[in-house]
Amino acid sequence: MRTKEEFEFIMDQLLEEAVKSFKSTRQYALLQEKMEQMEQDCEAMFQTDEKAFALECFDFIRSADGQEESHVYRQAFRDCVLVLKWMGVLA
Repeated sequence: MRTKEEFEFIMDQLLEEAVKSFKSTRQYALLQEKMEQMEQDCEAMFQTDEKAFALECFDFIRSADGQEESHVYRQAFRDCVLVLKWMGVLA
C-alpha cells in the first residue's frame, strides 16, 4: 500500500506536469501579457508605496490561485477515482 507521502509526491508531480503543459499554451501567453501590462500600469500610475502594495496584492492573488489550483486538481483526481470505482473499472 502506498503511503500518504508517496501519494502527495505523485500528486505534486502530476500537477507540476499539468502546469508545465498549460504554460506552453497560447492562453497562458495571453494571460502573461495581460499581467505584464497590469504591472506596467502600476509602475506608471502609482507612487512608490502604492506600487509596492499593488504588487504585493498581485503576489498574494497568485499564491492564493496556486493553492486553489492544487486543491481543485487533487479533488478532481479523487473524484475521477470514485467515478471509475462506481463504473466498476477500478476495484
